Amino acid sequence: FRNAFLFMSFMTYIDFGNQLVPGGLTPFMKGAICANLAWMTVWPLDVVKSQVQSGNFQGQDIPSLLKELHRSGRLYRGLLPGLTRSSIANGCSMEVYVRVQKIMEAQLA
Repeated sequence: FRNAFLFMSFMTYIDFGNQLVPGGLTPFMKGAICANLAWMTVWPLDVVKSQVQSGNFQGQDIPSLLKELHRSGRLYRGLLPGLTRSSIANGCSMEVYVRVQKIMEAQLA
C-alpha cells in the first residue's frame, strides 16, 4: 500500500512539475525533487505503520498515535537522511531512465 501511494504521489508531482516549470527541470532534479515531495507526503503514515508493527503502541488509534509521535518529536526523525538518500537514488535513476529512453528511441526510429 505504501509503495503504491508513494509511486502515485511521485507521478503526480512529476505531472505538476511539468506544468509548473516552463522548460522543465533536468532529469536529475525532477527525480530528486519529486521523490522527496512524495516521501514527505508518505513519511508520517510510514512512521505510524512502523510503530504499529513494532508493538509499542498497541490499542492506540492512528490519529492519537500521530499526535503522540508529533508531540515527542519522533514523527520526522530520520527524514533528512531519508531525503538525502532519495535525492541521490531517484535523481540518478531518472537521469539513467531518460538516457536509456533516448538511446532506445534512436535505435527504434
